[in-house]
Amino acid sequence: MTSAVSFKQVSRHFGSVRAVDAVDLEIAPGEFFAMLGPSGSGKTTCLRLIAGFEQPTAGSISIFGERAEGVPPYRRNVNTVFQD
Repeated sequence: MTSAVSFKQVSRHFGSVRAVDAVDLEIAPGEFFAMLGPSGSGKTTCLRLIAGFEQPTAGSISIFGERAEGVPPYRRNVNTVFQD
């Protein structure tokens, strides 16, 4: 079965700060998934990577089996709702 979202060794660095570092992740279609962690642990950065608001420094992201790097946010079949 093709994953809804797949991270393969995904990293996102901001200068010397490693917001996300070599993450492997598979989320199945229809699966309920929660990402928990303290402030600054990379949760929002992962969501921004999936949405296309950020590009990975290294690794690959796939959405339903299609590579997502370089695909603009409006062409991805994902939604992001931020909370305050």
